[in-house]
Amino acid sequence: MKKAVLIPADFRDAGRKVFEDANIEMIAVKNVDNEALIQYGDQVQGAVVMLDQISNDTYAQTPKLKVLSRVGVGYNNIDPAGAAANGVWVTITPHANYNSVAEAILGAILMAARDTYQRQQLLLAGKWDQGHATAGHDISGQTLGIIGYGRIGHALAQKAAALGMKVVINNGAHHKKLEVGTEVSLDELLATADYVSLSAPVTKETTAMMNKQAFKQMKPSATLINFGRGQLVNHGDLIAALKNHEIHSAVLDAFQQEPLPVDDELTKLDNVFLTPHIGGGTIDAMDRGCHDAASEVVRVLQGKKPQWPVNQL
Repeated sequence: MKKAVLIPADFRDAGRKVFEDANIEMIAVKNVDNEALIQYGDQVQGAVVMLDQISNDTYAQTPKLKVLSRVGVGYNNIDPAGAAANGVWVTITPHANYNSVAEAILGAILMAARDTYQRQQLLLAGKWDQGHATAGHDISGQTLGIIGYGRIGHALAQKAAALGMKVVINNGAHHKKLEVGTEVSLDELLATADYVSLSAPVTKETTAMMNKQAFKQMKPSATLINFGRGQLVNHGDLIAALKNHEIHSAVLDAFQQEPLPVDDELTKLDNVFLTPHIGGGTIDAMDRGCHDAASEVVRVLQGKKPQWPVNQL
């Protein structure tokens, strides 16, 4: 009997081809969620999951399911232990978008350095401002502080160093050999960095680590950049720091509440630039993510162990 998998309707051709080549039937639905898994539970052996929450109760109605393959790195929407207890692998795609996120952060640094957003707003308001007071800075010679030295932090450090930035890194208690940059304490990083970029995982120690105390440690000329997780930042403390000009600006792609409410206080500030959690969302990254997610499903359905599991059976 031909194997079948559940995929999102917008699953990219790079991933579909992997299933086609393996002679696996694809069932496309708008969202691969609990409802869809239950509806097709007696047909599918695998499923590709995006951001929809998957409940442990669902497995009782998916007797053939062997693998949930998440397109992306985060898997807060799936309980790996609960899946393992029901004989289901949970996998991620760790190599798909880290470079895309690093490039997005570098773009944020370049934009913040020249106050690009603010100067565009002046131009749109009819003010042709070429004054030195708002001229911004070169990034060469300035200091980038990276909090969290995983794949994204590593790629960002290399790119920033290549542009002449001094790179300082704090990876919590997890010390790593650095190819570029200098490992420093969190206090030193906050006190010396012109740009503070967050790429740490959300843990008990890192939740709301960027709070009132942290902002007071930063330079008044510094910019906070968060293309990681919104839970790393105390939302209210950040708004206060921006309003009181304790820090110069912020570029944010991740928020405590997503979608960000249209009337959120952040949307009313002129020293913040906001994007809707799209740091890793390039066409190239999505192609890689869909390809790798499909490859993981195929491996499991062929009786092999997945390459990037977050649980063990």
